[in-house]
Amino acid sequence: MSQITVRQATLADAASITALHNANIPQWTRALEDGTTEEAAYEELTLYERWRVGGPWASVEMCAVHLANLLRAGDGIPLVAEVEGQVGAEAEIFIWREAEPFGHHVNISKLTVHPDFAELGLASALLAYIVNIGQAIHCKRITVADGEADAALYEHHHFSRAHQGQELRFTAQAGRVFYQASPLTHFDPAQIDGWHMPLGRYQSARKEWERMPPNFWNSVPQIVEVESARLHITVTGHEAFALMQQNRDVPERVHLYLWTKRPLNSLLLMAVRDWAAQHDYREIVTFVWDYVLPQLELETEQLPHTQYLYSRAL
Repeated sequence: MSQITVRQATLADAASITALHNANIPQWTRALEDGTTEEAAYEELTLYERWRVGGPWASVEMCAVHLANLLRAGDGIPLVAEVEGQVGAEAEIFIWREAEPFGHHVNISKLTVHPDFAELGLASALLAYIVNIGQAIHCKRITVADGEADAALYEHHHFSRAHQGQELRFTAQAGRVFYQASPLTHFDPAQIDGWHMPLGRYQSARKEWERMPPNFWNSVPQIVEVESARLHITVTGHEAFALMQQNRDVPERVHLYLWTKRPLNSLLLMAVRDWAAQHDYREIVTFVWDYVLPQLELETEQLPHTQYLYSRAL
């Protein structure tokens, strides 16, 4: 049996991590001006075009920037599993404190295995290592979202499905509510320690906060940041931080990420909808877990993207 070693990734692993992620992409495509796509060779694509298909792991240049940020942030940890010195799998975790139902937890935001190493148990080795980390620092639970495709793997490691989430769209709407929305200029994640994240939480409140600092991809000139507003919102006993990010392909649509000191209520939601309407957006897209849905109290349209959250208590 091959010896598996799990360790923290370093910048020297960028090429290997890019290779294993790209090995899982069945086809490279280029977006055309009419909204369609065409197949293209990897070598013909710009860094931006690769990023649109495969994320920050799609090229060594962007992967190195991504890894450097994880290693700098401290709350995010990249891990690799090796077999005889070859990197065959990668995982990325975030350790954070949120309001319940998450509490102090470890979130697995990414777990990818190279197809050539699929039968060697690397995913299991990474999960066991992550569970040990969580136990060592006395976390309440380990979570992983969008784990439906790997449900058997997680259930084998004593995870169970805890929540279902859905991407939703609703209208921006001017409303009679008094609130203040000022530009956020301080991006220390300690500001959201223990907070809720009712809207836009695909993985964990800490993972999504990585979207908040501006100009992250300035080091990759081909990626131009979409129009974004970073806001500190206060409204009658509520305090929140919001990231409003314009859709690249539908300019009148804004994507909402919202961190709140207290649970979401109708006044805060009215403030967010009013801000969007006042800034000429017609609709808001966000991601909502099932336990937040009763707090929305507005008409929404479900979009195709659905995720499941698996959790293991420690």
